[in-house]
Amino acid sequence: MSLKSSIFSVAGPATLLALNVAAALTVAAPLHAQPLVLGKPVASSEGLVRTLLERHVDEQGNEFDLILDVFPPGIIVPAHHHPTTGLNYILEGAAESQYEGEPLRHLAAGDSFQDHADIRHVMFRNPDPDRPLKILISFEVKKGQAFFIAP
Repeated sequence: MSLKSSIFSVAGPATLLALNVAAALTVAAPLHAQPLVLGKPVASSEGLVRTLLERHVDEQGNEFDLILDVFPPGIIVPAHHHPTTGLNYILEGAAESQYEGEPLRHLAAGDSFQDHADIRHVMFRNPDPDRPLKILISFEVKKGQAFFIAP
């Protein structure tokens, strides 16, 4: 019996609804306005930890970044978009991701996926209530431009 079905059978639908609403309110704030320094982790108040692993700035002012993001268990990232395509690889854990007009994707360690440019990323979360999600992200932006842009 799953935790969800055991809670439902013991507590009833009203309590289960309250638990789902509480889980949905665990939302990550973007880490914008916090400068990334090579090798130095930066954390949000919700526990999302971002580490810049590599950065190359070319002659045209483009930044090529390699980031390690660690999402705590159960975290939900608010809707956002990306100015450019990002390449992602899940090192550990599980993720759920959905772009506007696309079905929900279930991802696990060893999966790779793309962040789409200029399409609303309506949902991204770590569905595991116990384990963190670790992702490598690579992208190119204009120097100083954010990769994560809230609505």
